[in-house]
Amino acid sequence: MNKIFKNLLSKDFICFIKNPNQVFHSNFKQDFIIFVILTFLNFFGLFVKGIVTKEPFIESSDLPNFTFSKIFPFIFLIPLIEEFAFRGFLQFRSKLIFIISLISHIILLITFVSNYKIKATMVIMMIIIGLLFLLFKNWYPLLIDFITNNLKILVFISSICFGIMHLTNFENFEWINLISIFEKIITGIFFCYITRKYNIWHSYFFHILNNSIPFILVMIYILSQ
Repeated sequence: MNKIFKNLLSKDFICFIKNPNQVFHSNFKQDFIIFVILTFLNFFGLFVKGIVTKEPFIESSDLPNFTFSKIFPFIFLIPLIEEFAFRGFLQFRSKLIFIISLISHIILLITFVSNYKIKATMVIMMIIIGLLFLLFKNWYPLLIDFITNNLKILVFISSICFGIMHLTNFENFEWINLISIFEKIITGIFFCYITRKYNIWHSYFFHILNNSIPFILVMIYILSQ
């Protein structure tokens, strides 16, 4: 185990955190190990939360949310939207990804902003700004240069926003939930790393796995009753 952690510290993930602009060498096996470790830390955080709050690992009130009819949105659709919304900027050299990312941002905005006027105003502004970048050819290279020159801070901002967004998973805020949010931020950085190293579809693959694990565990729990 010590050897694994020692190897991880010298590999691309740590290098990415220091400088995301550098060129990385493919080692999917090593990256998968990092994903497994992050998954373990996530469940460890839930275990600690259960000890502190004395809540069961699986709430009976959550069971209706885990049905086979919800496999597609929970495992496939939501990760797709989140990946393009929070990691799409890493591949904006493709204008198609820019457009899909813009649409994903609009979907998240419509989903999480309750005030209709604010929602409508922000959606219109995002569409106008997106069209300006697409229509004015001199603007788009400026956007790419801005992302390249500020990539490190954009990765952290994106990952923090990704973590904060998951506060909506909790009905009532408790400080112990910050453990889970912190894990989501680290996972967001990892997904950025995967997108930068390979492409956004690899990050989407890991996101699908990440969402599949709790679903599978709940399904096993339900079937065992």
